[in-house]
Amino acid sequence: MRQGAEEEARRASHPAGLSAEVGRRGPKSDSPPRATPADTRSATAVNALVHLYRAEMGRLTAYRTRLDTTTSWAITTSALIATFTYGNPQNPAAAFLFLMLCDYFFLYLEARRFVAYEASRYRVYLLERFFYGEVLGVEADARWVAHLLDALRNPSPTISRFGALGWRLRRNYLWIFVLVLLAWIGKLHVAGPPTWDPRELMARAGVGDVPDWLVVALVGAFYVYLLAIAATAHRIYPRGNEDSRHMEEGLAVQ
Repeated sequence: MRQGAEEEARRASHPAGLSAEVGRRGPKSDSPPRATPADTRSATAVNALVHLYRAEMGRLTAYRTRLDTTTSWAITTSALIATFTYGNPQNPAAAFLFLMLCDYFFLYLEARRFVAYEASRYRVYLLERFFYGEVLGVEADARWVAHLLDALRNPSPTISRFGALGWRLRRNYLWIFVLVLLAWIGKLHVAGPPTWDPRELMARAGVGDVPDWLVVALVGAFYVYLLAIAATAHRIYPRGNEDSRHMEEGLAVQ
């Protein structure tokens, strides 16, 4: 036990060596180093890891709640503006254009929160899969300690902002934007004598001095942009860059 504690202290005193080890995220070796059994760690180290896990779970729960909050804001705002716009025939369809911008703001805000959520989720993943695996007597890749130290010293995101946008858009917001678009077209339909003639609908899409063709072109470009984000973001969780996926796959128990 004493020898294991000395080895752990020696590794902790050489951050450069740990950084080099963390940097190797390529294919797993045939015989990865095995983790130090939990019963050889000092009581102080085990207690610190337990408290770290509790803190990360609290942070994870808080960000999970904040993600749900922004989605609720988007749904509530969409319902209020739709009710207001359809409540009076004199209310302009341009309110739905404002709603599209509001929903995108909520999406962008939620993506920022999702980046922080993923960083915390990764640390919880390391502790749950490897530390508690050791406590229960399961051998694990010893590199998890170096990865955890690197995540604590350099809390960089494990998912890109673009990847977070695509993930949250595909999970929650895509159908919201589709409903807003249909509601906008429906309001154009009832803005005068009911008609589905594309030319007549386009003629009703103008906003003030902004010509109708420009409004339609901007809305079309905006939805093409949303579809591009949804289509190009990674489809294997966690969404984002390849490094974040290799970071987890490279730590799998052999």
